Amino acid sequence: MTHSPHQFWVRVTFVLVGLFGAGLAISGVLVALPAPAAGGTCGPGRASEAPIVALLDPVSIGAGPEPAATDTASRAEWEAFVSECQTSADNRGLAALAILVLSMFVAFVGPMVWRRTRRSPGTSLQPMMEYEWRP
Repeated sequence: MTHSPHQFWVRVTFVLVGLFGAGLAISGVLVALPAPAAGGTCGPGRASEAPIVALLDPVSIGAGPEPAATDTASRAEWEAFVSECQTSADNRGLAALAILVLSMFVAFVGPMVWRRTRRSPGTSLQPMMEYEWRP
C-alpha cells in the first residue's frame, strides 16, 4: 500500500502540533511562578521558583520560618502565602499535564483517526447494483 505525499504531510502536521503542545507544557512547569498577592516571591531567593521545583519540593517555597502557633496574625499571613504559592504551582502543573496528554494524543492518535475518516479516491460507498423502478 502506497501513501500519498498528502498523507505524509498530514502526519507530519499532527506530530508537529503534538510537539508544540509538549513544548508548551514543559515550558509551563519551567517558567517561574507569579508573585503572590501577599507579597514576596514563591521561591527561596529574590525570584519565584519554577512550578516543577515547588511540586517536587513543597518546602522550598520561600516563606521563611513558620511563625509560632501563638502568633495568630503572622501565622495566618504565612499560611495564606504558602497556600497561594502551592496552589499556583499545583494549578500550573495540572494544566501542563493536561496539555501534555492532549498533545501526545494529537501526535499519536490524530493521524490514525485522520486516515480512517478519509477515504482514497474510488473507495467511496456506492451501491453494488443500481436498481431501476418500473411501474
